[in-house]
Amino acid sequence: MTFQIYHQLGHNYVWNLDSIRDDSTGDGVIIGPRSMERTKVEALDPEIRRAAIFDPQFFLPDVPKGKLDTYDFFPEIAADGFESDEFPETSAAVSADGCVKFQISSNFRYVTIPTRYAGGMPSDFIESQERLFVKPFLKACSDQGCKKKVILQLVLNDNMLRDEEYSADILNWATGFDAVRGIYIIAETSSLSKQVKDSDFLYNLLRFMARLRLNNLKVIVGYLNTESIVLSLADPQIVTVGAYENTRAFHIRTFQEGTGKQQGPRPRLYLSRALQWIDRGYHGAIIRRYPDGAALFDKNKYQALMFKPTFKWHFTKPELYKHHFLELSRQLRRIAAVEGRERYRYVVSLINKSMDVHKRMADVGIVLDGDNDGSHLGAWLTAANEFAQDRGWV
Repeated sequence: MTFQIYHQLGHNYVWNLDSIRDDSTGDGVIIGPRSMERTKVEALDPEIRRAAIFDPQFFLPDVPKGKLDTYDFFPEIAADGFESDEFPETSAAVSADGCVKFQISSNFRYVTIPTRYAGGMPSDFIESQERLFVKPFLKACSDQGCKKKVILQLVLNDNMLRDEEYSADILNWATGFDAVRGIYIIAETSSLSKQVKDSDFLYNLLRFMARLRLNNLKVIVGYLNTESIVLSLADPQIVTVGAYENTRAFHIRTFQEGTGKQQGPRPRLYLSRALQWIDRGYHGAIIRRYPDGAALFDKNKYQALMFKPTFKWHFTKPELYKHHFLELSRQLRRIAAVEGRERYRYVVSLINKSMDVHKRMADVGIVLDGDNDGSHLGAWLTAANEFAQDRGWV
């Protein structure tokens, strides 16, 4: 099955919308209310909303961070505050009713059932999610005569995915609702590296996705960086791209209060042949030392602007992210054009070629640090190969 590319909207979401309009880099958007107040969502072009997915972002229901407090159905607002860790069930019904009504009236592609964030592997994970979110939302859908397909959001951490029994319980539960047609997965890794370097995490996520597909459920995978290339092997319906790093990897601290002002990252540019974002500080060495180094930088209209002497490099420049959207979407479109074994072979060829690029850089003395090198590629290749063996592709 081919798949679609959605933009995970966050801060400066206008860059995503511009990129989709100007460069055809996506098929839709996932709207995050933390970064987009309600009136802005309601003012979106109806065609954008028709293809969009709304993520209620109820991860911390008592913390209406950012623009979340502009939505009267956000749990803390709907309940007029609650002091214990337990979101009152009466308020859960009010919140669900308002959230479903908003999603239907906005004419989003699906109605999304949200989830509460849970660290570790709590014993009441399934019971809590079903009681506070799944049942109230399904009832609200029924009461309102909803004709939209319903998707269920799951936030899974690496421990949940790694534990066979725990992940199997979640899988059996999530596939047991006749009214739910798809699963919107957000997977959180404990690592803070800029690329996913854990082959077990990727392999277990691939297996979980594939099992959902065997149950004829649509699979939407959010908050992805370039590992979307590997995760495409499990035949998702939608993969995502994002601008700033907090839309390319999920970490609950983004939704917590009191995290303080974070220091901005150094400007980095995505090099498609390297399958890596590389720090601006290394660009000069690559151009000077790598064989035909200038050709390693993907040439498009944004690259032409950025490499003018007058361009002021900074992580807040939209050109960096529009360049990334353009180049990664090109790669993903090529991957989506093939299926099964052929997709696996093509993905592996991209990884092997990228490993060669990094080796050649090292051979000429370009020593990249762990946030810029190809150290993630071995984990990617291992996960892809393991999954392919399970599928009988090798």
